[in-house]
Amino acid sequence: MINSTVARQPQVQGHRWVSEPQPEWVSAAPFRAHVSHLIQNAEVPWPVVAYQAGVPQAALRTLMQGRQGRVRTKISQDLASRLINLRPQDLHWMRTSQVNAQRTATRIRNLRTAGKSWSDIARFLTIDVATCAAIARGERSCVSVMIEVLAHCACAQAGLPTWEDSARRVEDDGN
Repeated sequence: MINSTVARQPQVQGHRWVSEPQPEWVSAAPFRAHVSHLIQNAEVPWPVVAYQAGVPQAALRTLMQGRQGRVRTKISQDLASRLINLRPQDLHWMRTSQVNAQRTATRIRNLRTAGKSWSDIARFLTIDVATCAAIARGERSCVSVMIEVLAHCACAQAGLPTWEDSARRVEDDGN
């Protein structure tokens, strides 16, 4: 017996169309390729893509790197729609636009207090150790939005304060 699937047309129920529910899961491969394209063309690391798409870092990490040696074959429809709507230009500006470095400095100090090494923090932020230390000491007045977002992501991964908590702490330190 041959198993075939026939697409069904929406059914009329009363005065409105009732369509079949959308599948909850979609193939991950095209979205993995799309994220790779974004990373390469916008020149940003995957945590920046996750942040800008509004998806959990863990979900994007397992999409891109797999889990326990296994490649992820399906992703949720919500994750897919959030990723497919991103374009390289939605990410590229984050490399060039600058923001005040205070929150980033606080986040770096929080990461150091939590036991992270200078080299680990710098590697995650995609900067050198000297620049990382200079930001933490308050010697840099501005950082790229990408560095700011990466510092946010590093703190989130470490279970440390991110945006609001760090901003409050900076204000408290200034009094």
